[in-house]
Amino acid sequence: MVQATTLSSAPSRSSGFLSLTVLGEWFIAHFEIVVLILCVIGYQYFEFQRSQQASLIVQDPQHNDFFFVDYFALDKSSDPKHRFIPLKVVDVKGDSVTFKIGNIAHSTAVSPRDHMKFDQAMQRNFYRQGTLTYNKNRLLNLFKSGVIYDAKRPKNIYMDGWIVLSLRELNSQ
Repeated sequence: MVQATTLSSAPSRSSGFLSLTVLGEWFIAHFEIVVLILCVIGYQYFEFQRSQQASLIVQDPQHNDFFFVDYFALDKSSDPKHRFIPLKVVDVKGDSVTFKIGNIAHSTAVSPRDHMKFDQAMQRNFYRQGTLTYNKNRLLNLFKSGVIYDAKRPKNIYMDGWIVLSLRELNSQ
């Protein structure tokens, strides 16, 4: 004769400190919390990767890289309300890096994607006439202090899906 086992005497429920069945039931019962925790972990990982990539770009800038800065911290005579602009690397010689200064500013530190939306970098008035030159050590200090809050390297002529370089600029490297 077959003997029925009760839930309390089933070996999977009573063996060890925490059985997989109990853990699985907890995950199912608290599905939203599990998804939320996974999203937070995923976001933290994404931010860590983005920060590491920006750090590598600041340490070794190349022609056509973009740096996103708080320009008011660099030049106190600039507009304090619209202070967040892109800088584009136009020349790297030895320890010095020369930038074109972006002309379209934001009042908050927006993402590189928002700076380049609608292919703004292709507009004739996207950059100012002058340039800005810093040495690489100064750039690292600006990045560590948060004045440079992001840096991106375009892939081909695109950055985050938006055109940031003309073919002429790409071929002039």
